[in-house]
Amino acid sequence: RTDLPAAAAGQPDKKATAKYWAEALQSAFRKLGDFSDKVFESCMTEALAKEQSEAVTAAFDTMRQKSRRGMQQGLQKVSKSMLEFLDKVEATCTHLKHSVGLQKLRTAADRLSVLAAAKNLLNPGGQVDYDPMKSLKVGGVDVHLELNRFIGAWISDYKAKEFGEGLADFFDDFKEQEEVEDRSPSGTAAASAAAAAGGTAPGEGLLRMVRDALTSAMAGRDEKLDLAPHCFPADTTAAFSADVNAAIDHMLHKRKRTMQQGLKELAGATDRLLHAQKTECIWSSGAKLIWKGAKKLRKVTSRMVVDYGTHIQYEAMKSLVVGGVAIHAELNNFLAAWRLRSQEESGESFGELMRKLSTISGY
Repeated sequence: RTDLPAAAAGQPDKKATAKYWAEALQSAFRKLGDFSDKVFESCMTEALAKEQSEAVTAAFDTMRQKSRRGMQQGLQKVSKSMLEFLDKVEATCTHLKHSVGLQKLRTAADRLSVLAAAKNLLNPGGQVDYDPMKSLKVGGVDVHLELNRFIGAWISDYKAKEFGEGLADFFDDFKEQEEVEDRSPSGTAAASAAAAAGGTAPGEGLLRMVRDALTSAMAGRDEKLDLAPHCFPADTTAAFSADVNAAIDHMLHKRKRTMQQGLKELAGATDRLLHAQKTECIWSSGAKLIWKGAKKLRKVTSRMVVDYGTHIQYEAMKSLVVGGVAIHAELNNFLAAWRLRSQEESGESFGELMRKLSTISGY
């Protein structure tokens, strides 16, 4: 049985103190491999500690509604509150900017936040599979035991150290996929080995994403992608990455207006990336289809707001149709790959999305 523990009556004052949260973070960081021990009570005010304590309690109470919607909302709350808390702690203790523990916890919380929201955007419950009293899977990963320990440590009045360990264990389920490779004895040697084996060395992730996108878009054609070394230089792909992140942030607000804005920004980012390349870099049919899809998307999303319902039909958690073409599944796949796995792994789904958009007619 994996039902969430019942809440205890009232909340111990000690969990609303800077001392408790400093110890909890210290314990969490150590669990995540950061033994610098530089989290102090002075890194947060008593008011901030109380605010975080109340936010965690509210998140757990929402999860205990024993419904998928309640679980999703609770996961969003606990990840959002953790991100805001870490930002404020780091703002006070700037030496934590380079803390491995803080960086790992923040990245994991950010991934959980996106996971709990992104699939709600177009596919209700797609990433959160919750069967009360039985199981909980998030992004295909079984996390019911970790979440139970996390909540149990909180409501059962465990020491800060034990709660911190439970916090780290839970959020660690949402760590970056690349971390396993990063733990090798020599990062440089690993990169060289990867390159020698035909793999992707650090810094080449976005180039691989572009290659996969171009290949995916030209699927079914008797054509081989051949990109020269000077194609898609780092400055153009870095700008593309920043623009796409901004676009996705707008989409995740799950409102018609912000969805339109996000899609428009995604189209613009793609257009600028391809426009910045030399002719021989965008000569493939894949590049042409992606550019065509971006231009179609840009035209549709540039329509007046009063005409919005005519050109874009969006119902949060259910469907998305752009220019008469349903793209909810393709967009979902891209969002999940870009934010939940890695940008490097999102090329294929991006190519499929843009190829689908290229079929829009009448624009």
